Amino acid sequence: MFDVTDPADLLALKTEVNTDPIGMGYDVNANVTTLMRLLNDPANNVGGETTGQTFTPRLMLDVLEPNDLTVGGQFTEGEQTWVRLLMESTASLDDDIEAYRAKFISVFPANAPTVTNLNARLRTLSRAEVLFGEDTVLSNQDWFAARDS
Repeated sequence: MFDVTDPADLLALKTEVNTDPIGMGYDVNANVTTLMRLLNDPANNVGGETTGQTFTPRLMLDVLEPNDLTVGGQFTEGEQTWVRLLMESTASLDDDIEAYRAKFISVFPANAPTVTNLNARLRTLSRAEVLFGEDTVLSNQDWFAARDS
């Protein structure tokens, strides 16, 4: 979370805007409202970073569409076995298996309901959230403090 009294946060915000490391299009001479939209609106974040629930067996069961597990089409018996082994390898439905999210998604066609369900659990982060943590919303005063620091 951004702390306007923390010199490190002020420097991080000032550096972000002045160097524009990912090409957000900051213009320090533009209206501050425009700058705040670039920092606070997830739709304006060119980085496209997302967040969502940690991938766990519980989440996998919640998003998995049984029809996506039928043998035939693009889902093979080996892929069915892999999904089953992933589930059986955990001690709890709440174990963190985030390291296997991409592999799990890759065994399904891109338009499979399971993939759609899992992707629906994601949301795009604003640039402010990427820099300072989820649910961060910067104010004009935050920018003025950083700019003038």
